[in-house]
Amino acid sequence: MKSHTIYFTDTRVVITDRRPSAPCTVIECCGDMSVSRANIVKKVETDKFLAVITPDPDATLDNLLSQFTVVEAAGGVVRDMEGRTLMIRCRKRWDLPKGHIEEGESAVQAAVREVEEETGIAAVPEEKIGCTMHCYDTYGRWEAKRTHWWRMRPVSGCAQPQREEGITEAVWCDAATLEENLSHSYSTIIDLFSTLDRQQAEDTPPTAQCPCHTR
Repeated sequence: MKSHTIYFTDTRVVITDRRPSAPCTVIECCGDMSVSRANIVKKVETDKFLAVITPDPDATLDNLLSQFTVVEAAGGVVRDMEGRTLMIRCRKRWDLPKGHIEEGESAVQAAVREVEEETGIAAVPEEKIGCTMHCYDTYGRWEAKRTHWWRMRPVSGCAQPQREEGITEAVWCDAATLEENLSHSYSTIIDLFSTLDRQQAEDTPPTAQCPCHTR
């Protein structure tokens, strides 16, 4: 199954070539692989999971994004040697440091800059996790923000929020606190951590069997 996921606040819109097994609202794609932004925007007001069924998810995604202003952004998942994760609190939700890519800088440079500006922590990138896409209405203009994410490790600084940007907290979270904060976060961030956990599980070599237990 090939699919792309776009988020409208807490609603997932999956563009896919197969009907998902989970209960969802289905939108059938037109013969030219197009889908109406207005139709999706109306559906996400009441539904939490939409599936756009199309023979060509790539073409349908391109068609849908042509109806938005696409904005490029970048951010980081910063973890220290103790396994704690750096999070920020903004607009009463827990989030990760991220922001727009400025002219003349690469996505990874933007991610490093945004982490330090929003949290006070200087970090270095280790590996790209992937991208998320979420859509929102900005004063009558619909934007689709594509955020590029990196795993990072901290090198210096003390966690402090960039209050002028509306960030009220910047804190290191242990596993239990991270789980609690994710229950007050966004679907994009929850799914990003699921992707990260899956990648780390794939990178972990299987535990060697003790020779004394072999028969």
